[in-house]
Amino acid sequence: MEQGSDEVDKPLSKKLEDNLKTLKNELGADESFDVLTREFEIGDKEAALIFIDGFIKDDLILPILYMMETSREDISVDVIKKILKRRLPYYEVSTVKTLDKIVQEVLAGPQVLLIDGVDEAIVIDGRTWLSRSPDEPELEKATRGPADGFVETLLFNVNAVRRRIRDANFRAEVLQVGKRSKNDVALLYIKDIINKDLVDRVREKLKNVDIDGLPLGDKSIEEIITGGTINPLPLVRYTERPDNVAAHLLEGHLAIIVDNSPTALVLPAPFLSHIQTLEVYRKGPVIGTYLSLIRTMAIFISVFLPAVWLLMATNKEILPDFLEFIGVRQESTIGLGLQFILASLGIDLIRIASIQTPSTLATSLSLIGALLLGDFAVKVGLFSPEVILYMAISAISNFAIPGYELALVLKLCRFVFLLAAIFGGIWGFIISLVVVLLWMVFTKSFGVYYMWPIIPFDYQALKSYLVRQTVMDLSHIRPEALKTQDKDRTVKEDDKERNRE
Repeated sequence: MEQGSDEVDKPLSKKLEDNLKTLKNELGADESFDVLTREFEIGDKEAALIFIDGFIKDDLILPILYMMETSREDISVDVIKKILKRRLPYYEVSTVKTLDKIVQEVLAGPQVLLIDGVDEAIVIDGRTWLSRSPDEPELEKATRGPADGFVETLLFNVNAVRRRIRDANFRAEVLQVGKRSKNDVALLYIKDIINKDLVDRVREKLKNVDIDGLPLGDKSIEEIITGGTINPLPLVRYTERPDNVAAHLLEGHLAIIVDNSPTALVLPAPFLSHIQTLEVYRKGPVIGTYLSLIRTMAIFISVFLPAVWLLMATNKEILPDFLEFIGVRQESTIGLGLQFILASLGIDLIRIASIQTPSTLATSLSLIGALLLGDFAVKVGLFSPEVILYMAISAISNFAIPGYELALVLKLCRFVFLLAAIFGGIWGFIISLVVVLLWMVFTKSFGVYYMWPIIPFDYQALKSYLVRQTVMDLSHIRPEALKTQDKDRTVKEDDKERNRE
């Protein structure tokens, strides 16, 4: 079937037979088992219902049977619409006049009713959705708080966010992306808070993209709106939690949800936004601050521990007296640098294998990995115990980073610093560190500097990231970097009066 053929662009004919012939050809009804056409009579006129099997609700059959029993001779579109609205008042009923619009509607799920002698078709949005239950997200678990997460159905995901923001200014704008797939993509924002330039910029990119489909769903959308650069830094934040999306929308962020994807994209997303977690805010200020500082410390341990320990172990002359214990007590058959490289690659190999391994075999994989990289490797002299210890601490610290995408990038940085320390020594490590920092400083996430609020420095924003503040003290001002319309988060007097009314 060729997209946008001249035959489909034509308006509807008054002959039902001609319309059905064209639509069956375009929809591939003879070649696709799930494209169904049901012909019947309404009064003294021939009619047909076209739909995709699996999308139609059972209660739609009853009004159709009622229409089949009617004896009226003045059957028209208006009469049918009145019958449908009376019998199915909760369904959306509309009309279309072109064949291409009918094709789009049928493929999207609604049912289309055609009547002989009428050059309009009735679209009945009686779709039913196949969806799983909203289970707790695997990557963003919390000991307290709601346990619902996003599913693969766009409507349910938007509803989950709307339940948390009952604001008349909340917007869920839907676009279709993909010339063939026509995926529904929703832009979520609060109209009187969001930076309008941000919404316009993202909307324009999605509307103008020339692509036939979104094979990777939300990942495809990310690459479209970020320009598809080779920069490995995550410029958007993925989240599976509706409450997380709602919190970001109230700050002035934009969220994007793609149909058939159980995650949402939140942007802008500077570096520190990837280490925020709701688990911190579900605890009191003291415990929450402690957890936040532990997660921040985990970043430094994950990235720098192997390279720094290697430099200190191989350059003992730079160590102060109280660090003289650092070094290798049990020699190995290979050099320290190669040990760290092999251990790092081995840990990544086990991690990749664990993703591909069925859950029933996960325990076996863990035991094998622990024996190979632990006890056996030390006994045969392949690794020193210190190398295994510090690589294990670094790997565990990497797991403590909330943002999965950021954790992968930091793992890459750890490997780069390790190679620089092996081949360039102290100066190689320093140069690689400066290069990585400059790269992060000059990167932007949709107009926001990636290292904000560190560079440029914003004390209040940095404090809110690192210190768990009480709800009432949690910065009444929205982040300056987001350039929101309404910068004050406190309720104004006119808003109070409106709520009372």
